[in-house]
Amino acid sequence: MKKGTLIILSFLCATVLFAQRQPATDEEKYLDAMHRHITSAKLFGYVCQFSDTTLRGRLAGSEGMAQAVEIVKGYFAQWNLLPAGPDGGYIQEYPHPTVEIEEGSTMEILFPLQTGKSKETVWLHKSYPWADGWFAGNYSGNGDITAEVVYAGFGVSAPELGYDDYQGIDVKGKIVLIEGETPNRSRSADSIALWYKHTLHQTKLANAVAHGAAGMLYYWVPGPNALYQPDFIYCNITESVVEDLFLGTGKTYKETIRKIYETHKPASFHTGKKARIKMVSTYKPQATGKNILGIVKGSDPQLADEYVVISAHLDHLGMIPYHIAGANDNNASTAALLGVAEALSESAVKPKRSVLFLSLDGEEAGLTGSSWYIRHPLIPKEKIKAIVNLEQMGAGEALSAAYAAHSPHLESYLLEANNKYVHRRLYTQSSPYLTRPRTDGAVFAKAGYPVADLRSAGGGYYHHPLDNPDSINPEILQSATQWLYWLAILLADGEGL
Repeated sequence: MKKGTLIILSFLCATVLFAQRQPATDEEKYLDAMHRHITSAKLFGYVCQFSDTTLRGRLAGSEGMAQAVEIVKGYFAQWNLLPAGPDGGYIQEYPHPTVEIEEGSTMEILFPLQTGKSKETVWLHKSYPWADGWFAGNYSGNGDITAEVVYAGFGVSAPELGYDDYQGIDVKGKIVLIEGETPNRSRSADSIALWYKHTLHQTKLANAVAHGAAGMLYYWVPGPNALYQPDFIYCNITESVVEDLFLGTGKTYKETIRKIYETHKPASFHTGKKARIKMVSTYKPQATGKNILGIVKGSDPQLADEYVVISAHLDHLGMIPYHIAGANDNNASTAALLGVAEALSESAVKPKRSVLFLSLDGEEAGLTGSSWYIRHPLIPKEKIKAIVNLEQMGAGEALSAAYAAHSPHLESYLLEANNKYVHRRLYTQSSPYLTRPRTDGAVFAKAGYPVADLRSAGGGYYHHPLDNPDSINPEILQSATQWLYWLAILLADGEGL
């Protein structure tokens, strides 16, 4: 063998032996766990598992949601996460009455036609495809009503603000057509506070009932966040139905709503049309919600009793009356939470602080799981150094984060985790969380916790049957989960929190 060859072989052998003698760094151990457990295939598998029709859309308080809870609890136990619920278990249970909607629910619009010399009025019935025209009202009472439709703007009665959509119209026994939010478009803190209660779905529904309405067509995306009234029948509708209800009235929807915004004056009127709403619903007052809590214990004896919390809601809309998977909202986030939980539990090195994984119930039903937790905390508030809440982590091509205005220090951790390990386009912004809360992160922020809301950006469907596994981008889900993984590590090891 030539001398040069021997020298090269000797050098290679020495290099290999040197590498073998060097212990892996903490970073290398974390990387090893990440690459073994946070993969697009595994994450997408979780999305499909929780999107399955057998879970019936995971409505808070339903049997389908109970099955989903058992799946998450099983993973926590499999990975040896420490139970952090009451009485040594994983579950924090709380009262959560619910309404389940069944097939047979329908909606149609009736148009008046005058026929013959007598000008007798007959009614032409028009049906609409589910999802393209209507969705069942999640908290609707059970019943079948046909009545005149009255447009009542935003459904707001605010005498203290000099505004009342119901002034001058009679809606007793009728069906009101209303829409979400309010005529207020100002983003000032004072203005938002004044109109806040009138943005709530519960307030709008209760106001319709108080004015004697028999039912409601709600021009807003569906969601089980309302107030149950046993004799009040309602459903959610889309733009195509609204446009039809304005036909022949001499008005257009777009011009009507523009004038309300511009003048701050109601523009309610009788449409001259009728609607039939049939909802087949069952009220279950004894149903319960279930938060799931598991801990990866910190490695530092002095810091292990401090916590970084990763939260994501597990629930969705249920059957309204057909299945909506909620693949991106919020199964992708559940997948990210599970991916990080497994990777940290299996990592050869652990962060200094403990990491609490909090799978929440009832977000879609009015943020009930997070609201219950802040009223019944299982870890002292001062011990929680950051809450990272996950929403819609699986669609688009970029990453996004909003952090509470009182937690600006979180931005540097968000940027570092992405810039050092993930390298995706990332949008960050501070949020005062003044408007109607739309995430569990808002609940925690309003309670004074240091919070960041994470999501992917640039795609996806919202409260629609197209929010299914086909809408998921497995690559962005993997990137988002890896970003979350390193963020949790950086926060759990961070100084000065």
